[in-house]
Amino acid sequence: MRKRRSGSAPQPLGDILYAALKRRGMTAGLDIHAVLKLWPAAVGPRIAAQTRPDGLRAGRLFVRAASSVWVQQLHFLKQEIIEKLNALCGKPTVREILFTVGHIPAAELSLPLQTPPALEARDRKMIEESTAGLADRELAAILRRVMEKEISRRRRLEALRGR
Repeated sequence: MRKRRSGSAPQPLGDILYAALKRRGMTAGLDIHAVLKLWPAAVGPRIAAQTRPDGLRAGRLFVRAASSVWVQQLHFLKQEIIEKLNALCGKPTVREILFTVGHIPAAELSLPLQTPPALEARDRKMIEESTAGLADRELAAILRRVMEKEISRRRRLEALRGR
């Protein structure tokens, strides 16, 4: 049993656990989870919507981007992103970022979480007129929901593009 040091301040539990995991070589998984969680804060909502960090090995962060245009643009921001990620992590976790083009399913191309924009009166009127002639009420309700979601999605996209 170790002798207890007198006069030492209590250590945060997270620091103790991290030190124990580091001694066993198990911190790589923690680092990638920290980077995944901090990625949107480091790059902002527009870039986060078009990219996904894939892995972290030996200080190299592998990031998938939606297109080659995004890869080229991110290449110019690489050093700034590294500095921001390391500052948010509180330690030098990432020393290099490698961007590649990869498929990001439409469901993953997420827009920043926000409340959907309220539909305007003209939108509601158009939706009602479009579904009023349907005899099947269940189908009409489904179409109304789809149309509302699509109009809201388009409004969020327009807001992101700065229209």
